[in-house]
Amino acid sequence: MTVSRKVALKPNEQSGNQLYIYEVSPIIFYSGEADELNIELLEFNHGELIIKSLSTAILKVKQLFMEDEEFSIKWKQNTKGLRITLPDGLTNDETRKKCILKIKF
Repeated sequence: MTVSRKVALKPNEQSGNQLYIYEVSPIIFYSGEADELNIELLEFNHGELIIKSLSTAILKVKQLFMEDEEFSIKWKQNTKGLRITLPDGLTNDETRKKCILKIKF
């Protein structure tokens, strides 16, 4: 089952660098802890993840981190959504089949 789709820009829309956009279907659920959500990514790679449904109009994120990982996650939230920058070393492979991000609000 494919959970993402890769979209490449048309040649006339591209600059000198290739831009690939992946649509993923993260699973977002309440973790059971007070004021905490989990985002489970079954397919991921380094780059940016934008979640429009987690804008400042919905809730104010106070902290974002990875469960059981030592990666530092950069993030920014505004009225357009939550933008998460996944680190370069974070990729799907045989040893890491999913990624769980924890959000405190």
